[in-house]
Amino acid sequence: MSRVLSVLVLSTALLVAACGPIPQPYRETAAEKADNPLLAIPDGAGITVAPVTGADPALSGPLTEALVAEFEKIGIPASAGAALTNALLLEGASRWRDGQAVIDWRLTDPDGVERAFGTTQVNATQAAYDMGSPFLIQDIARDGALLIAAALRPELAVPIEEFGAPKLAVIGVRGAPGDGDRALGRAMGAVLKRAGIDIQKDPDAADVQLAGTVSVEPINEAAEKVDIHWVVMDRDGNIVGSLTQSNAVPKGALDDRWGQAAYDAAFANVDAIQAILDRMAEMRSLGTDATQ
Repeated sequence: MSRVLSVLVLSTALLVAACGPIPQPYRETAAEKADNPLLAIPDGAGITVAPVTGADPALSGPLTEALVAEFEKIGIPASAGAALTNALLLEGASRWRDGQAVIDWRLTDPDGVERAFGTTQVNATQAAYDMGSPFLIQDIARDGALLIAAALRPELAVPIEEFGAPKLAVIGVRGAPGDGDRALGRAMGAVLKRAGIDIQKDPDAADVQLAGTVSVEPINEAAEKVDIHWVVMDRDGNIVGSLTQSNAVPKGALDDRWGQAAYDAAFANVDAIQAILDRMAEMRSLGTDATQ
């Protein structure tokens, strides 16, 4: 989930912190400000990033390092330890809610005075959140760093939803036995919508289209292999991503109703499809062809 897919919420207090006068201990001359990449802190200081609370170490550990890297990309000194003196402290409280990883951020100075706070929300499945998906960690880190940077350095603020998240239409599934074509299409649309993806019923209103094909081959007298191949295409019909899943099932198990099997198949592909859409959004924001 990229910046384009994230929702950035700045509270009134955060905006006040960004625009209000800086207290005397942090006041600098014009020349000093020109040399200091972080106007709200003195030379030699920076941001100490604490591990977020409320998340599994699989997410909180890598996220701390990712945040440090994102701050450094925009010229803000940061550390995951206590290496910086007089540093501001960034803390985060994390939770998964309604298909989103929600982080409440709080930035305090060495005296414990709150300098900024805000919330980032990134679309994510609960599995991606619990397991610490690298894509999710990168998106949370980027949005968190930009949120805090915008409070301390307003010129760094960016319109993260300028291009909007790609809209997707599930245009159909072919080749499945039983009611699989219809069941898989419905299940995929429902699951992706639940994950926060903008699903369109009209393919012409979508930025990308998702199509599936199913093939069944016998393994032996008691079992058969079911292959489901999904293709993601842009408006011009160019393939921007594809994925295939294979499963062995009892012979004839899917000859009638797919039921829960359709949803299981859809759930297994959510993160991969989200990653494809994230890449498209990133390429759009850079003005690059996603098929390259």
